[in-house]
Amino acid sequence: MRNIPIDTAAAPPLRDRAFRLRAADVTGTLEIEADLQPDVPAGAVAQTLAQRMELPADVPWALRNSRGAFLDDERQIGEQIEADARVTLTPKTHLG
Repeated sequence: MRNIPIDTAAAPPLRDRAFRLRAADVTGTLEIEADLQPDVPAGAVAQTLAQRMELPADVPWALRNSRGAFLDDERQIGEQIEADARVTLTPKTHLG
């Protein structure tokens, strides 16, 4: 029987694995790349990106992934998308 070494070191925490994403506004007119820490909540990322794009500050913003699904504002962005992902910054609308 052969002994095969197994790496038992824990994976680095999300905060140590910075990644880049590409974001566009809902019209596709503005586009930026951002390097960020994956342990930041998606809602905070959305507001920061909106600020960088100089979008209206009085509008709540959300992120959609490339399939059009909204990211959960409260969950860490790194749990919801992969590095180099494309997201769309969309104003939150409450109808009715």
